[in-house]
Amino acid sequence: MRKAIAGEVQEIQILLIKSKAKICLAALLAAAAVALSGCAGLEEQISGYFESAAPELSESQQSAPEESEQPAVESVSEERYAYQTLDDEEKAVYDEIVYALLNREEERRISALDVEVMSRAYQAIRCDYCNIFWLEQMEYVTNSRDGEVVSIEITPVYSMTAEEQDVLQAQIDAEAARMLEGVPADGSDFDKVLYVYETLIREVDYVIDSEDNQNIISVFVNHETICQGYAYATQYLLEQLGIPCTTVTGVANGEMHAWNLVFMDGAYYYLDTTWGNSRYMTLSGDETESAEESASTVEYINYDYFCVTTEMLLTTHEPDEEISMPDCTATEDNYFIHEGLYVEEWDPDRIGGIIRAGYESGQQAVQIRFANAELCGEARQFFAEEGRLFDYCSGLTSAQYFENTDFAVLMILFS
Repeated sequence: MRKAIAGEVQEIQILLIKSKAKICLAALLAAAAVALSGCAGLEEQISGYFESAAPELSESQQSAPEESEQPAVESVSEERYAYQTLDDEEKAVYDEIVYALLNREEERRISALDVEVMSRAYQAIRCDYCNIFWLEQMEYVTNSRDGEVVSIEITPVYSMTAEEQDVLQAQIDAEAARMLEGVPADGSDFDKVLYVYETLIREVDYVIDSEDNQNIISVFVNHETICQGYAYATQYLLEQLGIPCTTVTGVANGEMHAWNLVFMDGAYYYLDTTWGNSRYMTLSGDETESAEESASTVEYINYDYFCVTTEMLLTTHEPDEEISMPDCTATEDNYFIHEGLYVEEWDPDRIGGIIRAGYESGQQAVQIRFANAELCGEARQFFAEEGRLFDYCSGLTSAQYFENTDFAVLMILFS
């Protein structure tokens, strides 16, 4: 996947994963949009998860039980993104499920009589609530009379006791607070989102078979996760900073995946922390690359998917259809535009100056996005293949380069 400066051009083939809205209604709250593998080629692991964590739902066709009084439910989710996309009936069910989970209820009769309403409410909860790590699955039972459904009861199955939940919550809170110690107190939304993005990539390793990787335990306790853990942890930390964020599930390059929708500086952007981790790209990349070459790959942070528009996202990602997404058109907080790393015309001295500034400041790599693929190719030819990079970086003896042709981004990785 990497090439020396004088080598042949090699595109970065970025792969991702998708959450096909495969809803195992038997385990509604455990599987519908949550069981994501985090990388390409793990269909078997994903299926295994669904089989073990989401058995076939049993459906009772017996007479409805006597109704009993239940505590009134008030919404605590009005400001959450996915909640706002629901109709009134779906919102009511959403509120009931959230109440049940936050209060660790063993069962609750929901107000809807339609399983699809329950399913859509669940999807929204899994996007909006990144912190319900104690839920293993949730079964439901439909009660019928004369062939008509008269009630639906949900029965959450918890993966731990309340005491164990409290212990883990304390560990998560302590680690999240530590991670946020260096966040710029008076920074802009961009500064805070960038800090969270870079911190998670630097401190949390991408490990395919990591434990608890469908929730935030994997990140804040184990420091190993996959895409679902990265997305939930990104959301968890940004919410601590008052920045609205939700988790998005879908497909990327044909595989199941999770990323984030962030509202910053007055506009929506897409953010993919998993794709920012070079270890993910190595593990999901060229299968012909030897294990020795993979292991020796220098780790770095990739910014191609830091605050991108819908148009850019759809180049490789496709959100699930269950939750409607906004049309993200703002570009001010895109990493390359915000940081002055977007080039619209051929100016070798300006481009060389950007590379030199990064090299002299001790950066591990410099990434530049170009207005089109032709311009990017011209820069690659001049600076990489012809070696003119060394004219601008005194003392540099070797380097590597990557090219993302989807976004016309050239990366120079200093050796």
